[in-house]
Amino acid sequence: MGLITKYSATLYAGGSESNLQCNAIVNCFNDSQITPVMTAYFYHKGYFIPPNSKHIDKVNLRYSISEYSHFLDLLRNEKPVFYYYNEHTKVGYIRTGQEPVCEESLEKGAMEKVLT
Repeated sequence: MGLITKYSATLYAGGSESNLQCNAIVNCFNDSQITPVMTAYFYHKGYFIPPNSKHIDKVNLRYSISEYSHFLDLLRNEKPVFYYYNEHTKVGYIRTGQEPVCEESLEKGAMEKVLT
């Protein structure tokens, strides 16, 4: 399992004549590396999605484009975020760390109102 601390997102434009199968890519980094430790590829609806893979030290996860906004939401709004890949099963994912149920930023009085 690896930690994701930074990311860059690319969203490609092009109609059916462009023959784009993958229309979005998110490169994920950790603080200690300048090259991505994990790349997520997002494929048009109806296109074959290749299996997840690992190449040297980089994990490649593949998703349907319908998962793009959910993926970015986790990266933007959650801390910490981790990635994982099992080379035997070819299953990979990103996940958050453990978080409290209520936001810590709520004052005690505000939290009591939420709970009552």
